[in-house]
Amino acid sequence: MFKTKQNIYMLYFYIFFAQLFFDRALWVIYLGDKGMGFGQIGILEALLHLAIVLFEVPTGMVADLYGRKISLVIGNIFSLLYGLFMLVSGTFSMFTLAFLSMGLMVTFHSGAEQAFAYDTLKNNKREQDYTRVVGSMTAIALLSLSLAKFLGGFMADISWELVYGSMIFTHLLAVVPLIFLKEPEREKTEAISGRWYNQWVHQFKLGLNVWKNNPVIHQPVLLFILASAVMVIIVFYGQEYFIQLGYSPVVVGAVFTVEGLLGVVMAKIAYKVEKRFKFFKILYYGLGLFIFFLALFIFSSDWAILLSFLFLAQLLSLFDPIFSAFVQNVLTSNVRSTFFSLIGLTESFVIMISFPLFGFAIERTGFTDGFAGLMLVFTVSVSITFLFQKFKRASH
Repeated sequence: MFKTKQNIYMLYFYIFFAQLFFDRALWVIYLGDKGMGFGQIGILEALLHLAIVLFEVPTGMVADLYGRKISLVIGNIFSLLYGLFMLVSGTFSMFTLAFLSMGLMVTFHSGAEQAFAYDTLKNNKREQDYTRVVGSMTAIALLSLSLAKFLGGFMADISWELVYGSMIFTHLLAVVPLIFLKEPEREKTEAISGRWYNQWVHQFKLGLNVWKNNPVIHQPVLLFILASAVMVIIVFYGQEYFIQLGYSPVVVGAVFTVEGLLGVVMAKIAYKVEKRFKFFKILYYGLGLFIFFLALFIFSSDWAILLSFLFLAQLLSLFDPIFSAFVQNVLTSNVRSTFFSLIGLTESFVIMISFPLFGFAIERTGFTDGFAGLMLVFTVSVSITFLFQKFKRASH
């Protein structure tokens, strides 16, 4: 029991320090100050997601084959490299290195934290606590990000060097709780004879078999990916959008701070919502609310735009732990990180394509028309997933 608590608490401490990205609400503004246009910013974000697409599954397999702790340590190294490259960058090529480092950081973290928590609880037959624990993990991450966004606005008013220097320092601190993490026992993938890549191919097939053998997760996974991609675009381009509406960087930082703090509450109550309502009822009602607030975000007046943005973000903060628990329940320990990496790969591929296209679109049409087009694409994509689900049911 003590080891379980120690692992969970050390994981909480690690997440807090690892999520202190003081530029999270300001990096688009920073790149603009460095002479990057929206098109270039879109390309940089696409390169980040290209790195995720290329390395998401291999790094997920690292966590399943060699250990979650190893994956987290490597990920933290790339966090440090991101801060360093952003600190010294002044050209597009140097920013490319920064964003590729961030992409690799995401891949090594993706799924590893959740798998670490689930297997720690499973070893003590406490799987039923997973939604509550992962909700706390999400809440801590959002609290940390909120603090970073709030402080980042003030730091940016002093100097960008303070922003990125502080980020490097806090990610050095994140190494401390990693030292005390104990790798939980887990089911291992059977050894495959031949060269090392035969084992990796086998691991990849195990991940694909999860999708093939569990059709119940198809629609939730697809809808989660689509909504997450839309929210990524809104969050990052929203930084500059709010500036154009007349808000200062400090105010933008404050808005994102409030968004994060509200997300803390949503993540903490997620397990209560899960107990009260069936999963698919949460999914469908949440989707309806997401589309409703997306429309308000696009077509409302200034204050309502900010309010709608806050509601959109909270819907995903609430659903994320519930979705994670739903998927974890169909997985075995030897494929947890691999499968969530497959989800991350697909999401990043969607973002990699859509993010720069959106950047070029708003350069020509403006934010309102750009967001309206985004909503149209999202609604059509959601409709296709429902039609596909209906077709599958009819064929059976």
